[in-house]
Amino acid sequence: MYKIQVEIKKAILLLTIVLLLFLPTFNHPIILADEATSNELPSTGLTYEHYPALKDVYKDYFSFGIFGRGEIDGLIYNYASYTPGNEMKPENTQREKGIFTFDSADQAMKTYSDKNPDILFYGHTLAWHSQTPTWMWDAPPARFGQPGEFDREVALENLHTHIENVLGYYGSQIQGVDVVNEAIGNADPNDWRASLAKGEGWYMALGWEWVEQAFLKAAEVVDRNGWDVPLIYNDFGLDSPSKALVVYEMVKDINERYADVRPNGKPLIEVIGMQGHYNLATDVQNVEENIKLFATLPGVKIHVTEMDIALPPGELTLENENNQGMKYAELFQVYRNYAAGPANTTDNPKVIEAVKLAGVRDVETGWKGGEFAMPYDYDGNAKKALIGILYPEEFLAEHDYMNPNDEEEIAPIDGVYVYDTSKGDSWSGANIILGNDATEWPWSTAGEEDTVAFIPEKNATYRLSFNYTAKGTTSIRVRWIHDNSNGGYTSADGALVNDFPYAADEVATQIPAYFNSGMVNMGSYTLTSEITLDGSEPADGLIGNIAIRGGGGGNAFSINWIKVEKVGANGDPDELLVNWPEGMETEDPIEDEEPIEDEEPIEDEEPIEDEAPVEGEDPVEGEDPVEGEDPAEGEDPVEEAPTENEGTNEDEVVASGDNVLPNTGSFIDARSFLFIGLASLVIGLIIFTRTRMNNSKL
Repeated sequence: MYKIQVEIKKAILLLTIVLLLFLPTFNHPIILADEATSNELPSTGLTYEHYPALKDVYKDYFSFGIFGRGEIDGLIYNYASYTPGNEMKPENTQREKGIFTFDSADQAMKTYSDKNPDILFYGHTLAWHSQTPTWMWDAPPARFGQPGEFDREVALENLHTHIENVLGYYGSQIQGVDVVNEAIGNADPNDWRASLAKGEGWYMALGWEWVEQAFLKAAEVVDRNGWDVPLIYNDFGLDSPSKALVVYEMVKDINERYADVRPNGKPLIEVIGMQGHYNLATDVQNVEENIKLFATLPGVKIHVTEMDIALPPGELTLENENNQGMKYAELFQVYRNYAAGPANTTDNPKVIEAVKLAGVRDVETGWKGGEFAMPYDYDGNAKKALIGILYPEEFLAEHDYMNPNDEEEIAPIDGVYVYDTSKGDSWSGANIILGNDATEWPWSTAGEEDTVAFIPEKNATYRLSFNYTAKGTTSIRVRWIHDNSNGGYTSADGALVNDFPYAADEVATQIPAYFNSGMVNMGSYTLTSEITLDGSEPADGLIGNIAIRGGGGGNAFSINWIKVEKVGANGDPDELLVNWPEGMETEDPIEDEEPIEDEEPIEDEEPIEDEAPVEGEDPVEGEDPVEGEDPAEGEDPVEEAPTENEGTNEDEVVASGDNVLPNTGSFIDARSFLFIGLASLVIGLIIFTRTRMNNSKL
C-alpha cells in the first residue's frame, strides 16, 4: 500500500510540474471587448455590455445619440440622446385641425428618461411635405378635373399655429429641433429657390418662402421664451456635392437676409442636419468636403442626424460586413477630425456637435429592414461596424476593403432606370421615361441623352408588370413623376397616392397604385397596373414618367424584371414596349433536340469499391434527389452564401491581404482544452488515490 501511495504522489507531482510549465501559455486568452488593449481590437459577436458605451467613447468629441426607436437596453447603454422618429411629426401631433395630441412623443420620452434621467431629447420635425395632413397647406381636393386653389393666408396661419403649439409645448425639454425637413428636390447649384421640391407640401401654397417662414416662426417662439434650442435644417443626400452646395446657398442667403432678427447675433438657421443614410458606395471624401463647406457659414454647426450604412438586402457576407466596418471607420474618423469637443486636437473647423445613429440593431422589417445597416445584428451581437465606430484608426490600420463577388452588368435600355441599394445605389426603385418635353403631353422630362422608353399614344391601354423581391420593404407604390429623379411627383399624384390600395394578386386599374397587402419579407411578387390615357390629362396631373417606389420611402427591395405592353382590344398584349433586363424571354428553348447517339459508355472503368462511409456517420437513406424541377421563369436559383459560422471552421482566420479579421464570438481555444484536460486528470488521480487507500483499510 505504501508503494502505491508513493507512486501516485510521484504522478501528481509530475502533473503539477507539467501544469506549471504550461501556465505561461495561458497568459494571452481571447480578449473580450472590455479587456481590449490599444494593440488588439476586440472580437465581434458579443452583446452590447461587452463593449465600451458609444456615448462614453465620444463624450469629449460630440454628443452621441439615436434617431428613432430601438432595443431599449442597448439604446440606454449606448446613447446620450433620443430623437423621436415619428412621434413628433405633424400627422401625430395635429392630425385634425386645432386638435393637438402629444401622448405618443411624451410616452416615448418618459420610457427612456425613466431608464436614464440624464438622457437628452431632440425634436423632429415641425414642417415637412410628408407625414403631414394636406389641410395644413390648404390643399384643395386636387382630383382630376378639380385643380382648385391654395390659399396662402390660410396655409401660413396653419404653419404658424402648428409651430407655436408644438415647439411651445416641447421647447423647454429639447436640445434642438428639426424645423424644416427635406425641402430640396432637384438640386440646381445656381438657384436654391428653384431647387426646392415643387408639386408637394408647403411649396404649393407658400412658394419658396415657406422655408424661411417656418424658421422665422420657430425663432420667435424660442427667443420669446429664452430657450437655447438650436434651429436645424435637416436633409438627406448631403454627401452629394451639388445638393450640399444648394443647402449651403440656401442657409447663407436666409441667414444673411435675417441677420438682425435674433438676439445675441444668432443666425436664423443654426444647424445643418446631415442625415447620413449611406451605403458602401458613399464617397467619404465628398462627405468631408461638404463638412468643410458648411463650416464656412458663420455661426452654423453640423449634426449628423440619422446615420446608417446599408448593406445589400438579403445577405450578410463576410466581405460586406468587413466593408461596412471600413466605411463606418472612415466616416467616424472624419467626424472626429471636425468634432466640436475638446478631444479634437486638429486644426480643422470644430463644427460637429452631435452624431445620431438611425437605430440600435439590424431589423428584418420596417425602416432599413433587411439592410443590415446598424452596428449590431438581428440578435444584438456586435458586427465589425461597431468596432469601426469605436476604434476607427485602429480598425483602418488592420483592415482593407474586400472585393465582393462581381455580378454581370445589366445592359442599359433606353428610358429605363433601375436602382438598387444592394448594388450600391442610394435608393431602390425604377423610373420609366415617357416623354422628352415637359411642356407637352405627357408632361415629362427625358432621361439621359433625351432617351425615352416609349411615348404613349392617346386612348391606348398599357400594362405595366414587374417582379420584385421584398427584403424588408413589403409595400410598393407605382406613381407619376415629372422627371428622372427620386421624387418630383406630380401634384395630382401627391393627392391620390394613398387612395388606391391593392393586394399583390390584384391588377391595378390606375396609376398611382399602392400595393400594400399580400406580401411578406423575402418573398418575390409580380405586380401589375393597367392604364388608359386619353390625352386630356392636364400638366402636373395624372401623367408623367412612371415611378416604382417602396411604400413609406422604404428601399429594402430589389426589382428583378420589368415589362410594359400595349394591350389590344381583346385584352391581349399587342406589343412589348419595355423588357428589362434586355433579352429576358427572348430565347426559346431548343426543341426537337435528340440525344447524341453512337456514344458508347467508357469501358474498363470499374466503379470504386471498398469506400465505406465515414466512421460513426451513416449515409442518409430513403431520400432521392428531386427531379424535373426547374427554377421559375425569369428567376435564377437562389444561392445562399454561408454566414460567418456556417460552412467555415470557427478557428479559421479570414484574411484580407495581409490583414486579419478578428474571430467572432470565440471564447475557448486549444490551450483552454488542454488546461481542462490536465486539471481533470489531476482530480481523477486524487480520487483514485483515496479510493485505493480506503480499499486497503477494508
